[in-house]
Amino acid sequence: MKKQVWKNYFDIVILPPKEVSDYARKLSKEFSIYGTEWTLGENSFIPHISLYHIAVKPKNFDSFVSEVKRTIKEFKPGNLQTTIIEPTLLMFDKPKWIKTLHITIIKNTLKYYDRDYGTEDFWSLSYLPQKTRKARVRFIKKYGTPAMGSNFRPHVTLTSFKGKTPELKIRKAKLFRFKPRYLYVCELGPSHSCQRIVKKLSF
Repeated sequence: MKKQVWKNYFDIVILPPKEVSDYARKLSKEFSIYGTEWTLGENSFIPHISLYHIAVKPKNFDSFVSEVKRTIKEFKPGNLQTTIIEPTLLMFDKPKWIKTLHITIIKNTLKYYDRDYGTEDFWSLSYLPQKTRKARVRFIKKYGTPAMGSNFRPHVTLTSFKGKTPELKIRKAKLFRFKPRYLYVCELGPSHSCQRIVKKLSF
């Protein structure tokens, strides 16, 4: 699938191991019968678990990456485990280590957030309940992402539908457990998909 890159708009992510990514791509293809915008691939729309979506000016990118490296230098990741499919999200558990990693990365890199980028225009929140929507709008304005606190839910997005989302049941996912060894910085595209890996950083 062709890359569709939003230049200078990034995501700090965990890339699941091959067996989990293959499973996610298989699930993604299964949804095509409902009419989807895209499916997960190997070179674009890459399966990933988002930690922080952030727009960064080109002049600040190297400093931003150095800050991420510094943040994770002494960090010890634990295990992540698949849980359910809900309905187009492959969900993972949320152990303490990933909550700590998520909030520490945001705290340390927020200074590089390009507030002139207009990231609020890239989020569609109209489908959410009013109470949840208001909180997420505040988070986008302050942090550039709505995925804060209880809204941070580790997952791989499997697809996006062209029309109305069909009514699909939540189901148990195939069980996988893994410990990440790296973080990646990817450049984003439609549906905040991972289009291009730009940096690989070791824990």
